[in-house]
Amino acid sequence: MRILITGAGGTIGKGLAPRLQASGHQIVLSDVNKLEVDGIPFHQIDIQNGFGLEKAAEGCDLILHLPAWHGIHSGSKTEADFWRLNVDGTFWMFQAAQSQGIKKVVFLSSTAWYGHYDKYGFTKRVGEELCEYNRQRHSVRYAAVRPNDLTPFGNDWLNRYGAGFLYGRVDREDVLDCICLSVAKLAEPLNGEPENIVVEALRANVFTAEQIQDWESDPIGHCEQIFPGYADIIEKYALNIKRKPWINDSKIGWDDIGYAPSRHFGTFLAELRRVDSEGGEAAVRAMSCPY
Repeated sequence: MRILITGAGGTIGKGLAPRLQASGHQIVLSDVNKLEVDGIPFHQIDIQNGFGLEKAAEGCDLILHLPAWHGIHSGSKTEADFWRLNVDGTFWMFQAAQSQGIKKVVFLSSTAWYGHYDKYGFTKRVGEELCEYNRQRHSVRYAAVRPNDLTPFGNDWLNRYGAGFLYGRVDREDVLDCICLSVAKLAEPLNGEPENIVVEALRANVFTAEQIQDWESDPIGHCEQIFPGYADIIEKYALNIKRKPWINDSKIGWDDIGYAPSRHFGTFLAELRRVDSEGGEAAVRAMSCPY
């Protein structure tokens, strides 16, 4: 398929283009900022007004819509900022799709959708309503992908990223997997009415509720039972795991697209062990967010 990626310069967009190209898709990129691209068509567009979006969408089969202000921007961006980018931008994307006869859309939503009247969550709820409106009015097939806690972690690889897996963080690579699987699902021939797919891009559970009972009384001991052989390195780097971990009780959409997240606190501990053994504490402290 020929796929237009809006917001291609963001955290997710930068990871998607090479993956989709490797799967045989033709890619068109758009972003408000000029991007350095190698042989890929690029359109510099402010999605908030949509000027030029119809041209960018010309000849495309699917739009992958990513631009948004997120929860981390709530303190610096106004309600008007959130509305213009998250809602108006989504509206103009669908207008461009309609003008070019595009019937497939993947929309990057968020589990903030559950925060109905949060400044960010409200705009994602409206965004998904725009998806459904266009499905019912214009026969657009769509997938809404809802990641949880995907913010870049800066230089805090140990706690913001690693320990974060206990409390709901999802790895960027799992989210990229989820989006690519959603694209593949929409690439399948239509069978009946245009589908609406909602997928919650979360990390998998690797422990049960029973295994984390009374967690606060001995976090490291509980970890040793679930992830044997890592107690020493948890203590060495003073990982902040005092709070009781979060159990993911939702697998919405996983079976629909075959989503199977594989990154979690155990895989992080294995990577921490590797970095520590190969480069020592200096290498561990030097780890930072690559996106």
